[in-house]
Amino acid sequence: MRVDFTTSGLEPPEKSTTGRAGHAAGAGTEASSISGVDQARFSFDQTRVQSLEAHVLAQPEIREAKVQSLQQAIGNGEYSVPASLVADALVSEHGGARG
Repeated sequence: MRVDFTTSGLEPPEKSTTGRAGHAAGAGTEASSISGVDQARFSFDQTRVQSLEAHVLAQPEIREAKVQSLQQAIGNGEYSVPASLVADALVSEHGGARG
């Protein structure tokens, strides 16, 4: 999943009452016509969204402590990745399927 933090001005959802499963009340015919489709509704709190956005954007793009510990493990020969995982990652990166 990719999250785009460059957009702002989020639109609140349409005002409706929702049930536990996120189905709008009074939308029985619409919900039954799309049975089998998962639906989700999120509450909208612009202040909370902006707070979370600021928190995420304040985080460093590169986690230096993690990079340093991995560099040290690699340098000491203590870090290894099974060849099958490397192969799977390469195949998946290039859109193929490994079987």
